[in-house]
Amino acid sequence: MKNCISLICAIFLLNSFNSFANISFSGFGSIVAGKTMGTVDDPLNPGQTRDEILTADFYDVGQYTNDITFKAESLFAIQSRVEISPELSVTGQLVAKGTDDFEAEFDWYYLTYNLSDSTTLMAGRRNIPMYYFSEFSEVGYAYPWIRPPSNLYWWQITQFNGVHLSHSFDMGNYFNTITVFYGNEYHYDNKEMLYYDKLYGGSATSVDEIWTNIVGFNWNFVGDNFDLRFVYFQNDRDRDTNFADGSVTSTTPFSQQFAGLGGTVNWEQFTFLFDWNYVTYDDALGTIFPTYLISVVYNFDEYQPYISYSKADHEREDASPPTEDLEEHYMLSYGVRYNFTGSASLKIQYDIFRDQGHEATGWAYHGDSDTIAIAIDFVF
Repeated sequence: MKNCISLICAIFLLNSFNSFANISFSGFGSIVAGKTMGTVDDPLNPGQTRDEILTADFYDVGQYTNDITFKAESLFAIQSRVEISPELSVTGQLVAKGTDDFEAEFDWYYLTYNLSDSTTLMAGRRNIPMYYFSEFSEVGYAYPWIRPPSNLYWWQITQFNGVHLSHSFDMGNYFNTITVFYGNEYHYDNKEMLYYDKLYGGSATSVDEIWTNIVGFNWNFVGDNFDLRFVYFQNDRDRDTNFADGSVTSTTPFSQQFAGLGGTVNWEQFTFLFDWNYVTYDDALGTIFPTYLISVVYNFDEYQPYISYSKADHEREDASPPTEDLEEHYMLSYGVRYNFTGSASLKIQYDIFRDQGHEATGWAYHGDSDTIAIAIDFVF
């Protein structure tokens, strides 16, 4: 309750500031309840069973079990934009998530400078533009499902401090935006990596995930009935695991490359959505992560029934011998969205998660699950 009051007070304080500056407000939120449907053989403890677990949010370790919870995915956000001049503005976003007991924090803050009508420079903290939905992945109202598939949007780093330079232009009947970006992220006490350490019986007190020299570009290509986005970036990676006695274990640093193509295509009453990504590590094992999403939505008045399928794999091409017997899983989701107002929607979704990882080597650690969730998403 204290954190909710703090968020409300922040809104009133920002609103009072509106009388002294050209400031605008917007916001979004999701109230989501869900649970898994049964038990499963514990993949890490043979001979034992446990509740099914669906990790709906890898970055914040938002999980569903057999007990109904509102905390795994519910969130509230307020965004303010202060226009300092016609060319210069500052944006801040305050977010309170159920996974953090609704403790509000600023997760976006950046400056925008319009160099011209078609060229924009942004500097500050934003999401890394990895996936088609990355830059609005927490705005549930912006897409048909309750969430983008978590086994695709699964990385332990999603934001960074850096700069973006965007240029927009027309090419025939098509609108284009090309963005180049550079930045770094020093994420101390990474929640996801500490979760994995504990899952496998580790005794770490914290894990620091470090991505540096994040440099890349994305290209948006938009036509009358489609919106496509290509992205490529690379960065250096390091990780420190910290223990209570003050000792630190560091991984061998390596670099990674990320390529992706995603988009939406509208045809009559149908919308097709897809996201394909391919990640490679410059490590000794030649690690690769091919992932993809395909989804179909039927648009009927205020209703949008949908189905989606996402698949994630983990392979080592340079291992001796090369192996595909590592992490692997798919998620099949059915649902319906009902837009009951112009700024709010009700969604019901059933997720079938199947873990195809290699059990003998501990890679089937997710376990199978069937999950039901209900959400109200809104914007204002």
